[in-house]
Amino acid sequence: MSYLRQKLSSNSLKERLSFTILLFIILFFGIMTISYFLLPEGILKNKNPLQNWETSDNTVILTMQIFFYNMLSVLMIAFASLFGKKKESDANYLSIGYLVLFAQICINGIVVGTWSFSLGGEAIPFLNRITRTFDLVHRAGLWEMMGQLLITCSLAHISTVLTSGKNTTIQKITDIHLKKDEILVSIIGFALMSAGAVIESIAINSL
Repeated sequence: MSYLRQKLSSNSLKERLSFTILLFIILFFGIMTISYFLLPEGILKNKNPLQNWETSDNTVILTMQIFFYNMLSVLMIAFASLFGKKKESDANYLSIGYLVLFAQICINGIVVGTWSFSLGGEAIPFLNRITRTFDLVHRAGLWEMMGQLLITCSLAHISTVLTSGKNTTIQKITDIHLKKDEILVSIIGFALMSAGAVIESIAINSL
């Protein structure tokens, strides 16, 4: 666990990205598999009250609806990233934003594993659910999750509320400074989420 904490809080953005992507693969497909075999089909279907909004027939408007809905998760990640925690022996603070990201990944894994999509239609075989994830032309899930992942990793060092053991220090928001590569990765993350919103809106209006 300390090894993972070290990698996720690394000063190297490439290292943070590499290990976060590895954890994403393990968590998403692991939870998907476990939930497929152990949980009832559709267990999370229509359980999110925030999804109870009427979709527009206009693809452009629907794209904006989906994008701003997805921004709620980004806001949660950004807010959580303001909090960092470490053991006294750790070199860097671990961003709490990772917890939000991994929680979202686990929920997405359960949704796919139990086929809890609100507009998913009839459930498809398990292997098809896996291959469907990589259909980047028609499915938005991977675009959106990778966008969230990139943003989380790029914001991993913006913590202003820092807890080490029993000691907590608070820094000013103005002390936050993103490096050039972190800014670039954040922009790419938002671009991926925008692409996901476009793909999802087209898929919904083609039903």
